[in-house]
Amino acid sequence: MNLNALKTFALVAELLSFSAAARHLNIPRATVSARVQELEKNLGVRLFLRNNRHVSLTPEGQDFLFTSQQAITLLDNAQARFASDAQTSGLVRLGLPAAADPGVLDRLQAFCQRYPNIKLELLMSDDVADLAEHRIDLSIRGRTPASPDLIARPLPSQPMLLVATPDWIRLNKPFTDWQQLAVHDPHGQSTFSHARPAITTTDLNASLMLCLHSTGAAILPQVFCTAALASKQLQAIEPPAPLPALPLYLVYLQRKLLPERTRLLIDFLIGP
Repeated sequence: MNLNALKTFALVAELLSFSAAARHLNIPRATVSARVQELEKNLGVRLFLRNNRHVSLTPEGQDFLFTSQQAITLLDNAQARFASDAQTSGLVRLGLPAAADPGVLDRLQAFCQRYPNIKLELLMSDDVADLAEHRIDLSIRGRTPASPDLIARPLPSQPMLLVATPDWIRLNKPFTDWQQLAVHDPHGQSTFSHARPAITTTDLNASLMLCLHSTGAAILPQVFCTAALASKQLQAIEPPAPLPALPLYLVYLQRKLLPERTRLLIDFLIGP
């Protein structure tokens, strides 16, 4: 069976688009169609339902996708086993939260020094992106995933702070009744009752900006507000109840066979 055809089929199934797969592979769309048709002819089944606007897998295509992904990964790993660490190569797409710990970035730099032929693409966002849809190999998240198709490995948690601008603190001291005071809590980490701000968001960057505009106090990861604290734009406030640390997880799709480059990065970030 043609390996190029197998990989092309898996990419079309992932993107659900012949055109997108052709752009990704930098080949004509007709070549993509021909490779898939070759597979369908060899297998004797139709793998995709096609019309002018939509591509979807047939039941046979869904079954074959699982098998073909295992076969592709098995072949990739077989090649990797015969190469040294320095020869392991490829791209790993890693999703990171906006409040990424500088320590994580330091470890990623160390990883690249150890494996110079493995390239990393960082996607910085607080959105819980679909890993398969966005072709993300790994993601660091501040919440455990709800999907049973994902594996979550714990990472060191992030301490949280209650912060506000000096102007907001002056206007609202003494803090006798937090139920009357607005607090931005994008990750739902509050351990005390407080008023809801006029504008709410689950985005850390937006919460920080709103806090800097004195629209309320904010509960944010310490690493995320270090610069604002150092410049005295924000001040830390003693919360009425201790704040729990923000748990972090390294999340990836549940596969028995991961590409060698991805496995190396997981092991490096988790540590011994």
